[in-house]
Order: sequence, then C-alpha cells, then structure tokens
Amino acid sequence: MFIAETAFTLKDKVNEELAEDAINSFLGSLRMNGQVLGKEFLIAKRGLIYRAFLHIPEADSLDKKYANSYVLRELKKLDEVGLSFLHKIIGKEPDCSSICVCNSPGSYIVFTDYISLESPLRCGDCFGVVPLYKIPRTYDDEYYDIICWQSDYQACDSLQMNCLTGERFGKQQMSRHNSSLSKQGIQICNNITKATGIKTYYYLYRYSSLGKKAELNRRCPSCGKEWLLDKPLHKIFDFCCNDCLLLSNISWSVR
Repeated sequence: MFIAETAFTLKDKVNEELAEDAINSFLGSLRMNGQVLGKEFLIAKRGLIYRAFLHIPEADSLDKKYANSYVLRELKKLDEVGLSFLHKIIGKEPDCSSICVCNSPGSYIVFTDYISLESPLRCGDCFGVVPLYKIPRTYDDEYYDIICWQSDYQACDSLQMNCLTGERFGKQQMSRHNSSLSKQGIQICNNITKATGIKTYYYLYRYSSLGKKAELNRRCPSCGKEWLLDKPLHKIFDFCCNDCLLLSNISWSVR
C-alpha cells in the first residue's frame, strides 16, 4: 500500500462548488474501482490547488490502464469544469500487508478486519493482498458489492471489538454462515469464482466456544462434513471445507 498526493488545479474563474463536487465524484469512482482505499480523503485547498492524500494498493494504481467507465467519465468532468489532475507517490505505507505476486493463484480468500484499509481479497497461496482491479469487475463495471460488504463487515467487527453496543450481534453476523452478512460475502465469493475460474473462500470468524475438545470436533456448519486441517493455513485458518468454500479458526478463547 502506498500514499499518493494528488493535485487538482483550478483555472481562473472556475465555479468552486462545481469543482469540489467533481473532485469528490472522481475520488469516489476511484474507490469503487479499487484504485483508492478507504472512504475518507484528506483534502486541502491552497490558492488554486486542491490537494488530496490517498491510500492506494500499488505505486501504479492511479494509472489510466486500470480505469473503468465511471473513472473515465469523472476524469472527463474534471476537465470540463476546469480542473487539471496530477499525482505523485510519496512513499510506501510502512504498516501494510504484501501485495500478491503469484502468477496463477490456486485460490482466493475474502478476508478483512475492523482496521484494514486494504483490499479484502487475498491470495490463497501467499495470502498477499490482491487489488480488486486485478480481477474482473463484479458489479456494474466496478466493485460496489465487495466494498459495501467490507464496510458492513468492519462495522460488525468494530461492534465486537468495542464490547459496548451490539457486541453479540456483530459476532453472530461474522461467525454464522447463514447470517445476512455471511450470505452477502458468500455470494461475493461465488461471483469471484465464476468470474475468475479460481475458487474463492469465505472466512467465518470464531471467538468463543465450549472448550478445545469441542472446537476440534466442530464440523462445517453448512454441509456437516469434517473440515479440521492438519495444520493451520496462513497461521489463521484451522478449518477448511473445499465443498462449501468456507474457512474458520479454532476459537480465539481456547486457541
């Protein structure tokens, strides 16, 4: 993950309200195309220049080669309202996961948590982050479904981490295969599998249990088959069902 500084320069006598709307729409289109991470953008204006500081997956994430129809449309609008657009890379984010460099991943995993800004798509082989624009678009020429699911998941994870309001609800949504959150995530995995031809697994969070023995005897909640692995996958996943494409962990309370 990298930090990019973008500059939107106004021409003389440009309507600033229109210019600011165009900037926000452009950044929003980049986000929904996976080229920009997170949903909060630091924007400052000085003189005729607006500067925005963005998290991006790779150093070339803002290149036009990754643009979808919405990004191209909003880029054109910038020019129409009298804004020029430039960007430069400030540097790499020091506390981030590695990007997947596998030529042919054997599988994908949909995985995130309450503090992650990165793409929720991981390589099943190296567990590196896969920028969303590296796979076919999954919703109306963008990744709206994946990004909305990630936001919902992180909201539930925040509830259980804060332990003040809605903790039980948050845990149930993340841990039950038939919760509304999991159904949404599993459908996303199915869509990615269909679009890429690569099996995409969904992670079911597990926190509490009746004990270590009960955990080891746990079966896939969807099909009821045994799914305990001989050794953890990526030091996180202790269970894997290759039929239902589900992953889980031994309860953190007894692990």
